[in-house]
Amino acid sequence: MQQIMRRTQFLLLLVLAPTLAVAAPDFARDVRPILERSCFNCHGPEKQKSGYRLDVRDIALKGGDSGKAAIIPHSAKASPLIRFVSGEDEEIVMPPKKSTGPPLTAAEVRTLREWIDAGPAWPDELAGEKNTKPHWSLQPLVKPRVPVISESVISNQSGKDARRVHTDSLMTDPLITSLKNPIDAFIRAKLAEQKLTPSPEADRRTLIRRVTHDLTGLPPTPEEVTAFVADTDQRAYEKLVARLLNSPRHGERWARHWLDTIHFADSHGYEHDIGRDLAWRFRDYVIESFNKDTPWPRFIREQIAADVFYPDEPRRTPALGYLGAGTFDMSTFGTAPVTFDYLDRDDLVTQTMAAFVSTTANCARCHAHKFDPISQEDYYALQAVFAGILKGEVSYDADAKVARERRRWKALLAAAEKKDAAVLLAAENGSLVSDWLSKRGKVARWQPLTVETFLSAEGATLQRETNGTFLSGGLRPDKDTYTITATTTLTNVTALRLNVLAHDALPMRGPGRNENGNLHLSEFELRVFEPGNAEAKPVKLGRATADFNQAGWGIERALDGDIKTAWGIHPAVGQSHHAIFELAGPLALKPGSRLAIVLKQAHGGGHLIGAFSLAVTADNAANAAVLAEEIEAAIAVAPDGRTPTQRVLLAAHALRIVADEALKKLPPPSVVYAAASSVDILSGDPPRQAKSLPEPKVVNVLQRGDFDKPRAVAEPGALSALTHLPARFALKNPKHEAERRAALADWLAHPDNVLMWRSVVNRVWHYHFGRGLCDTPNDFGKMGGTPSHPELIDWLAVWFRDDAKGSLKELHRLIVTSATYRQSSLNTQHSTPNFPDGDNRLLWRQNRPRLDADSFRDFTLATS
Repeated sequence: MQQIMRRTQFLLLLVLAPTLAVAAPDFARDVRPILERSCFNCHGPEKQKSGYRLDVRDIALKGGDSGKAAIIPHSAKASPLIRFVSGEDEEIVMPPKKSTGPPLTAAEVRTLREWIDAGPAWPDELAGEKNTKPHWSLQPLVKPRVPVISESVISNQSGKDARRVHTDSLMTDPLITSLKNPIDAFIRAKLAEQKLTPSPEADRRTLIRRVTHDLTGLPPTPEEVTAFVADTDQRAYEKLVARLLNSPRHGERWARHWLDTIHFADSHGYEHDIGRDLAWRFRDYVIESFNKDTPWPRFIREQIAADVFYPDEPRRTPALGYLGAGTFDMSTFGTAPVTFDYLDRDDLVTQTMAAFVSTTANCARCHAHKFDPISQEDYYALQAVFAGILKGEVSYDADAKVARERRRWKALLAAAEKKDAAVLLAAENGSLVSDWLSKRGKVARWQPLTVETFLSAEGATLQRETNGTFLSGGLRPDKDTYTITATTTLTNVTALRLNVLAHDALPMRGPGRNENGNLHLSEFELRVFEPGNAEAKPVKLGRATADFNQAGWGIERALDGDIKTAWGIHPAVGQSHHAIFELAGPLALKPGSRLAIVLKQAHGGGHLIGAFSLAVTADNAANAAVLAEEIEAAIAVAPDGRTPTQRVLLAAHALRIVADEALKKLPPPSVVYAAASSVDILSGDPPRQAKSLPEPKVVNVLQRGDFDKPRAVAEPGALSALTHLPARFALKNPKHEAERRAALADWLAHPDNVLMWRSVVNRVWHYHFGRGLCDTPNDFGKMGGTPSHPELIDWLAVWFRDDAKGSLKELHRLIVTSATYRQSSLNTQHSTPNFPDGDNRLLWRQNRPRLDADSFRDFTLATS
């Protein structure tokens, strides 16, 4: 009986032999990787021995300098290439032993033989530089027709008695359940070409576990599994998908994917790895965006330029955390600023182009891209887009009303600084000036402090004179810090007054100890010792004013937190001056409290205070501010008698005070780690540095990427290979950095940006199937993968743009409700070495991807 069965099986194999013919090797999947690994070192884009190249189809088939073809179509036996790589020709063995490329294995030689004997098939999109047809990812985006599946194919694949189906019926015919979703038509058409059969639908327990994990990152509860398995509703699965898409966990799951794509982190990286405590606001923004299903084009615009596109929605400011998501090399930032700028912008260009348009534009940093149509000029045009921003902490008001108020008062401060008469003398501001004058009251009364201790940190002699003045003498150190502790009978303090005094014992009569009589006060600090507390509490100071400021050395620099800046009084030496430091709010003093005043003088060169005294007041801090002589003179004149200059000066002074007070009453702004033209840079020591860029920096095209060899100035722009918008941006004001980012966002999110729409649908597909339709989601170039279903990726891109209106949730819904997604992942067909699709590129079953680290942790927590 066994002999009869074996004989029957043998005869059956003979009968079926024609239908079991082995499919020819695929060039992109099977052949090109062999050539890249073992042959390109000598015959590739970088080097071509004997003029022969295996990365360009025309040269590979025609032959190199010898003129003899190395590949003879349909005859591997006659092809010199096979003789060389197989070792048949002992005199010529490729690759040579000294080559870094590994020799071919027997299996790889067999693959090349089969490929040549079958054709050899070499698709146009991988033909190399001799091919004039655009690469598949750059071709116009046209929605393909959904494949028409014949009656026999549907009957064989679905097991139903079905008739021939046309495109329109795929979404509506209830008899053909498996082909309601256009995705299935594309997938099954490919399967039919290879005579492959799709796998049956997974069991319900598997389905709910699969889709719950994919859409929320968590396993379903046992109760949810039991309920779904028992649910007889024909729409039970669709209702399950809808519930999962509406779950708050959905945004958390898919935000992780996006944050990984853009290499988001809570710290700078590199050896310093300074923490970014407020980067979480961007993370929460991404979660919220995915949960509320922000359309993809808007999601792009918010992350690149929310401040430009949505100025009336300041709560979207955290979206700009995208621009600060990458690394920050603090060491290079401090020691090589030009190098830092180019490398930091390179990170932004790399991140943006890979994440949004699946392009390796950064490969053009030193030369034109070797494989894709991206020039050095394109690359540096992208760098120029980001040349006006800094990464750091950015303040914003989530409340739109508060944001408007803050903008109003800040604009008034800017007008006061510029002495802008048109703004300062406007009717709506005239009443503010009049109110200030009427409420101003009397000049503040000052009470000298009762000094208990006074100390020079560097050994100078501080001597108290009979009139309460302190004189610095003896050793004159290069830098110094004076610390004074004192008491006062006042129960409240609103401001302090520092008098720097002319004195005959000082050079040029001072008030500084430098040879020219000058001084530099780097930082002024106030602390309070409360009774019973050995540690002093810092007191926050507000505004500082002085009767004279050296050009570029204003008194505000004594409160900026930067030890490198200072207040100076040159050339007004030989005379006394004073500075007023207003507290951020009144300081209530308990009986027995002591004040500690710290005068840091760190500029060097002996620029030290020579003679000084200190006083405090409890009166209105606004009345304590120093008034310049011209302001006092303007106040003394009747309103009708003031000159235009006096009116402007008085308005600037009054409105500056009014605006400062109004800003103090506003709630403190929120802060996010992001990017802007003005930020607080997290630097560790000191913890923050306030930095601003008044206009974008100049970006040059660098010869071979060398920072020391700048060539032409780069104009802001994008890739010339795409023509949906001009490659160089036409800006109204090129020095307005936000315009540059907005132009790039429009270029990225444009309806005709063929790369962007293909990229996003492929990336989502990648996470649902463990591999994209193009298996290199960050690289759609010639060195990237070739789509397994090019028509499907185009259909999805157009559908996502036009029908789904950029809705990611609708894209998820379409994918996870397809029969392709719902297939079993069991491998019931791949039983022979020559199976035509062993790695499941054509999706005859669902893939079984590994659990990622985050999901494994959440799974463990959820099931523990």
